[in-house]
Amino acid sequence: MLSNPIHQRLPYPYFTTEEAFSATDCARLEGLFAQDLPWRDHGGSFYEVRNCDLTDRVDTALREALTHRVRALTELALDTRVAVTAQAMGPGQQIGVHSDRPLVGYEAVRLVVQCTHDWHPGDGGILQVHDDAGGTRICASLTPRFNSAFGFIMHPDSYHSVTRTRRSRHTLVFNFWHVGNSPALADQVKGLFSDMQFAKLPRALDPICLEAEASLPEDQTYRALVVASALRLLGLPEQTILAGYLAVVRPCLAQSTSAEAGLAIALANGQPDFTSMASVWPGGRSLRPWRPRVPTSRGWRRFGNWPSLPAAGTPGRIDLGSRVVTQRPEERFRTAVKA
Repeated sequence: MLSNPIHQRLPYPYFTTEEAFSATDCARLEGLFAQDLPWRDHGGSFYEVRNCDLTDRVDTALREALTHRVRALTELALDTRVAVTAQAMGPGQQIGVHSDRPLVGYEAVRLVVQCTHDWHPGDGGILQVHDDAGGTRICASLTPRFNSAFGFIMHPDSYHSVTRTRRSRHTLVFNFWHVGNSPALADQVKGLFSDMQFAKLPRALDPICLEAEASLPEDQTYRALVVASALRLLGLPEQTILAGYLAVVRPCLAQSTSAEAGLAIALANGQPDFTSMASVWPGGRSLRPWRPRVPTSRGWRRFGNWPSLPAAGTPGRIDLGSRVVTQRPEERFRTAVKA
């Protein structure tokens, strides 16, 4: 399974293999496309495909074995959850440049397996790897040979595309979640901000709000209200709510805020810290912080010489869509998460 992988570290970490599955597993997976499937069309945008969920039609033992193998190849703490999607492209269809940047609760790793026989150079449908959103440079071109696979860690710079195909092209996409970015976490984040009622904020905040709104940009004062509301919904005292608001409208005070206010500010800015979140969130002990494993010589170092990683227990970061950690593309692979 995923035999003889070739690892690449630029423009982002990915691996390829010409032997994704055994002949027996291949035949079973290929046979899924002969079934009556609940296809959904996505034509009319950059994503010109049909797809459908096949998770329940793929053998549980195969999904478990594949997860174990992908964990070993990426050395990421992947959850047991796996989703399998069938993808079909018809003649004339293509997929534009995109990164699959995940959001909170979305997948962290994606494996694309080709399921079409006898692909020829003139058939198109080439999976291309890029190093920018414009797709100005093609860093790699991967022919969709039967049973070949492309696996990558999803983050803001994992740009790729598929050229226009001249025949039907079938693909299976396996999606894996990191334990620190589960769908349950996404539900909790959404729930925190589902009942923002600014009128319920402490009255002591009124004069501070008036002063701030008279002199600061609207987006900054709104973000401050979001922070204050999050702190209120967490059941924290008035002093902490005021401190959180002030830390946004007066950034110079941010270093002196409490852990709870720091968490709320991070949420509003799009860079929450999983360890801090678990320490203050109601029921937070059930959250599993993102704790990257230190690579071994048999793991990530296959991709090349990596920069030093945090020690075990050091929290990682996630991207909620508004900001990204400023690192080189090859160093940004642990930043989670768009769809």
